[in-house]
Amino acid sequence: MKKLIVFVLLIGSCGYFAAKFYLHYRVSSGLDDVLVMAAPFADIQYDGVSSTMSGELSIDGITVHMSEFRDPLYIDKLSIITPGFFFLLNLVELGQPGEDFEIPDTFGFAVDGVRASTSADYVRKIYDLGQARIGAADAEEVAAVCTGKYGFTPKTLQQLGYRDLVMSMRIAYRQDDRNLIVDVSAGVEDMYDIDMTVKLADRLTPETLMRGNYRPRLTEGRLEYRDLSLNERTAKLCARQGLSENEILLAQLDAFTASGLENGLEFDDYVIGPYKEFLAGHSTFVLTAKPSEPVTLTQIDLYKPSDVPALLNLSGEVL
Repeated sequence: MKKLIVFVLLIGSCGYFAAKFYLHYRVSSGLDDVLVMAAPFADIQYDGVSSTMSGELSIDGITVHMSEFRDPLYIDKLSIITPGFFFLLNLVELGQPGEDFEIPDTFGFAVDGVRASTSADYVRKIYDLGQARIGAADAEEVAAVCTGKYGFTPKTLQQLGYRDLVMSMRIAYRQDDRNLIVDVSAGVEDMYDIDMTVKLADRLTPETLMRGNYRPRLTEGRLEYRDLSLNERTAKLCARQGLSENEILLAQLDAFTASGLENGLEFDDYVIGPYKEFLAGHSTFVLTAKPSEPVTLTQIDLYKPSDVPALLNLSGEVL
């Protein structure tokens, strides 16, 4: 009996590693074809492909040299998150005759360890493009610059003590019998972390996606922002630039309200009050939305920014 168990385990292990080899071969072959087509725009190299039994497939050790820029971009890992290893095997066969498109109950993407020097030429280009789009009259004012009201310049990032930016992000959804729940996490090392969960009133179906008529309706949302040192660094930099303690507080509040307006929100006292407490020394700020009835997200821009907080029943708190 013991020999039989060992034999079964041996056969199972061989089957698993054979399947894994086949998966990695198919992914690498397809990826190499894509990189050849991308060659005129970027030279992309990677160390290899990895996968787990839990269903995560990753491209590891990516280096990107963009044709228009001198400085490289590094990515530790780029992943898709699926329900399991066997789903990955089915995924690589998608598009083959007889393969049906099915939406899994869980799925996601992740990028870990995006590394960029703050002095990289493309960092400057991204900032300049953002400024050209915004075109703010106060973009050069001390308060706007030191708080990053419209984004931090490469020079300001270096003054804040950041020589490199190390960023990561994960976005995934999960479905129950009636709802779609979206989880997002993102962060920059030694700056901040964000965790957000949004609950939508409708599941995904192949029909709504193919027709392009999926209209997400928000029933509940929660965003948790954890400061890892950015607030303190910002306050110290603003002070070195000559701003008083009260001016620094007003500048940080102004940057926060500007971020809301950019997203169609004019925060009220239920949010501004807790955010002031957060700036006073708390490490975590939580923004919660609990509308009285589902709100169609694609229609929010039809409302005045001052009406949106009440529509979403927005509130803030500190932890």
